[in-house]
Amino acid sequence: MNEFNPKERTLARENILKILYQHDLNEYSFSAIKNDFIEKRQYDKEYFDNLIELYESNSNKIDTLIEKNSDIILQSLSPIDRSILRLAICELVFRKDVPKNVIINESINIAKKYSSKDAYKFINTMLDKLITKL
Repeated sequence: MNEFNPKERTLARENILKILYQHDLNEYSFSAIKNDFIEKRQYDKEYFDNLIELYESNSNKIDTLIEKNSDIILQSLSPIDRSILRLAICELVFRKDVPKNVIINESINIAKKYSSKDAYKFINTMLDKLITKL
């Protein structure tokens, strides 16, 4: 087993976001997107593969959890914000070994990096609301 590396885990999350975003936009299969995916930097591949698998197996459940426990409709969000929320909820529900505050902080940082200027505030607010209901 590899030693945990926070930077590699962060990069794994960013790569998962890219895969979820691609899937959301073009609906190619996860395996097709992963086969074409190239990342030259070292990342936590085991975590990457695990979360992709968890999301793929539970995507309907994740979307339902978000919509039933919030006042948003996922399709009304930008594809990147939708992907950030889906990734966070997947981790919160299925990766109990990761502290909730780490997942929220990572999601906020990813939103700051990949989404619109103030999207991180929305992501933070949504996750704060959702976390109390999960």
